[in-house]
Amino acid sequence: MPFTPFDLTGKVALITGGNGGIGLGMAEGLAQAGADVAIWGTNAQKNAAAAERLAQHGRKVHTAICDVSNESSVAAAMDGTLAALGRIDGCFANAGVSARGTRFEEMGTDDWHRVLRVNLDGAFFTLRAAARQLLAQGNGGVLVGTASVAAIEGAARNEHYAATRVD
Repeated sequence: MPFTPFDLTGKVALITGGNGGIGLGMAEGLAQAGADVAIWGTNAQKNAAAAERLAQHGRKVHTAICDVSNESSVAAAMDGTLAALGRIDGCFANAGVSARGTRFEEMGTDDWHRVLRVNLDGAFFTLRAAARQLLAQGNGGVLVGTASVAAIEGAARNEHYAATRVD
């Protein structure tokens, strides 16, 4: 029997990067608590596998291909989510990338900017779109962003990721 510390029946949760790792774990916990779930990711196969797994909890699941670093992609994914699920009640801006393995002094500007676009711009575009929707609905909601211990104690060859995951 799944652990359900609270009841989210009738609520809709949106999770970016929800097709794997921490995002999928969060999506699964929210579905177990009764929430319908929207997951946004860039990989259609991972989205489909995550949707199949989440559907086992008997909740509605919507997936969207979304590059959170692209403002238009976020707007389109939000429109699709609202069309499929009718509303959102919470948003977990979790999508993030790294360029692990690249020594800091060898890191290219394109790699640096890609990490900033996904981890910073993506969180901004996503949380702003969610905030606008929550305000339009008029009954509050929850916005959550992923931080990382890497922001406190960085790891070699991961400086760019640490700079974007501050709490």
